[in-house]
Amino acid sequence: MNDRPCFRRAEPTDSRFIAQMLEMSSDGVAFIEWSDTARGSNGCSPLDIGAQMYASGEGDYSYRNCRLAEVDGGQAGLLLSFAMTPEPASEPAPPPPYDGSDVFAPYRYLEAPDTWYVCGIAVVPRFRRRGLGAALMELARQQALDHGYQRLSLVVFEQNQHAVRLYQRLGYQTIKRAPIVPHPLIRCRGDALLMVADA
Repeated sequence: MNDRPCFRRAEPTDSRFIAQMLEMSSDGVAFIEWSDTARGSNGCSPLDIGAQMYASGEGDYSYRNCRLAEVDGGQAGLLLSFAMTPEPASEPAPPPPYDGSDVFAPYRYLEAPDTWYVCGIAVVPRFRRRGLGAALMELARQQALDHGYQRLSLVVFEQNQHAVRLYQRLGYQTIKRAPIVPHPLIRCRGDALLMVADA
C-alpha cells in the first residue's frame, strides 16, 4: 500500500467529485448559485448542477483548471486555480458595507488582478493531516510560475482558522477584508479575507 500522493489533471468524469470538494472548500457559497439553477431544472440537485458546470471545458470553472490528488488510487484532494485577469473596461467592485441583497458582492471586491488565483482547495477528511493541503498549494505556486505570474491570491473565511494558519505559514498576507453577507447556505460568519503571496 502506497500512501504517497500523486497529482493528475482532472477529467470530465471527475466533475461530481470536483463539485463535492468545491462545495466543501467554499463553506456553502458554491451551493447558492447551484441551488438557484436547480430550482428551475427538471429534478436536478444542486450538486448535479455543479457537476455539469465543471464537466464543461469552457471558462474558469471547468475541470480543465482542476488538479486532483490521489492516494493509493483514491481521490484525496482537489485544487482549482486559474489566472485572475481584470475584465476589460470593468468597473472596480464596490467596497463594503453591503446591504445584504447580493451575497456574492464581497467576493467580487476581494480580487487581486494579475495574480494566479487559488479558487478552491480541499482535502477529503480521511486524508487530512498528511500534508496534502500544503502539497496542493505548492502545486498552485508552480502553476503560477509556469504561467508567468509572480503573485498568487486566494479568499478564505477568517473563521476557518486552520486554513488561515496554513496560508500564513506559506507566506500569504491579508491585504483586504469584507464582511460575509449572511445566507442560510453559508456556514461561516464574520469576514472573508483576500490573501496574497509571492510565487
